[in-house]
Amino acid sequence: MSKLLYTLFAFCALMVSSSVFAQQANDEEVILESYPNDHDFYKFYIYDSVEYSQSTPYHALHTHLDFLEEGSNYHPKVSARVIPTSVGNLEERIDLADELKLIYAGKGIYLHSLDLPLQKDYVEKNTGKSRFIISDKLPDIYLIKVSGRWRYSSYSSLKIHKIFKETFPSYSRDIIKYVSKIERGNQIFLNIKLWQWAALITIFIAFYFIYYIVTWFLSFIIKALFTKGNNEYFISKVISSYKKPVTIAILVFFFYMMLPLLLLESHISYGLALTCRFVFGLAAAFFIFRTADLFVFKVMSSGSSFSIDEHLTPILRSSFRLIALILGFLVILKLMGYNINNLITGISFGGLIIAFAAQDTVKNFIGSIMLFTDKPFKVGDSIIVSGQAGIVEEIGFRTTKVRSFNNSLISLPNNIAADNIVDNMGKRDFRRFKTMITIEYGTDRKLIRTFIEKIKAAIEKHPQTRKEGYQVRLFQFSSSSLDILLNVFFRTDDYDVELATREELMFDIMEIAEELNVQFAFPTQTIHMASGNNLESDDSKS
Repeated sequence: MSKLLYTLFAFCALMVSSSVFAQQANDEEVILESYPNDHDFYKFYIYDSVEYSQSTPYHALHTHLDFLEEGSNYHPKVSARVIPTSVGNLEERIDLADELKLIYAGKGIYLHSLDLPLQKDYVEKNTGKSRFIISDKLPDIYLIKVSGRWRYSSYSSLKIHKIFKETFPSYSRDIIKYVSKIERGNQIFLNIKLWQWAALITIFIAFYFIYYIVTWFLSFIIKALFTKGNNEYFISKVISSYKKPVTIAILVFFFYMMLPLLLLESHISYGLALTCRFVFGLAAAFFIFRTADLFVFKVMSSGSSFSIDEHLTPILRSSFRLIALILGFLVILKLMGYNINNLITGISFGGLIIAFAAQDTVKNFIGSIMLFTDKPFKVGDSIIVSGQAGIVEEIGFRTTKVRSFNNSLISLPNNIAADNIVDNMGKRDFRRFKTMITIEYGTDRKLIRTFIEKIKAAIEKHPQTRKEGYQVRLFQFSSSSLDILLNVFFRTDDYDVELATREELMFDIMEIAEELNVQFAFPTQTIHMASGNNLESDDSKS
């Protein structure tokens, strides 16, 4: 209950501040309207003991709406002066003026939000006619200039009743008209009548309870939609992400649709309408933002072939959040009535300039995404890229860190790693050990055969060697040795295990050589020296 009272107090404070702000805006408007009230420049008339003007579209629309405001300024006969006298009698024209005011409220068209021309000889740029269309939402309602006075056209006046029926459903028309004709009195607090305060508080309390009903209903729908193929944790994330923004958006939308029924003054209705649009835009922005988070979470947690490396999570989340923030900002601007076409064009053009100026960074960013999606290597793999060899230590946003076999740290730009051939030594299922075993000339050929057979037996016996595809053969006659080819594969993808296995096999070969008394050869050169007598005999013969 305390939470309800606190929220109610906050809402009342918002209403009070809106009224005070609106009142200040009105006070400032009086100063700004000193020019429109210039009697030397504009022509004013006296009717029903009040002064009014139809010199410009600004004056005609103010005459229509200002004289329908409740209080001492309520003069419906003067307001009806902007309706052609050819359209019905005075009472019918007053009804049309009232209906048109309600249409403006129902369509969200407020006097304070319109850019009304103050030119007496205003001309439409498109057609060159003395005509002013009130709003794009009502293309059939426009003012024209007749005999120096601006008023609604006969065509527009005859359309008012039809548009009124289209704007308000049949069940609400009688209520709207009844409320609009409630006895006008002085029971006003902060520019809002007591019955309007009662209606606002009633709506607020009803919305407070409806909030929990809608939240429960949304949770039920989400569970029904996402139960199949999803775990409970994901469903709970969907519910917690969507229930508040969706519920708030629904309540704000209904409050916005109910505003015309409250018949608040134009500046208050306009302020509340702007607030509703802003809150609805924020809810939409949160919805988009959280959708981005859920999408990344679903992709990263998916067990299908479309799952992405966990290192890509921060990049994806940041990218989608940025896109969501931009979209949310554009939605808010659009709902607030701004033309976002030029802004989108500017953002696109600015994006091209930024992309061109930071093309290396963009390349590296795209390269990092390609690395995480294609997965040519991972942390811990031994790779060779662009002549650089080493073990991958880190795959970052812009560069990949590779620890070389000299223990130096190489920073490799991701676009280079993504665009060049990558020899991933860490992806091998087997590690090959290829070498030449050199033995001395003069070794007995039977001993060589025995030596080769014992090496093959050692390979077959070792647990880390592949038992097929290996070669141990007498390969060639070198200048100082007989060469035996050893080509064997180890069942490991770890470089340390490879080295250990290689070492064990080499020790086994050395033991076999010692057992058979096979001597390893090394580069040698034999020099034959001739004796002195042989040299002298050779000289005498020559």
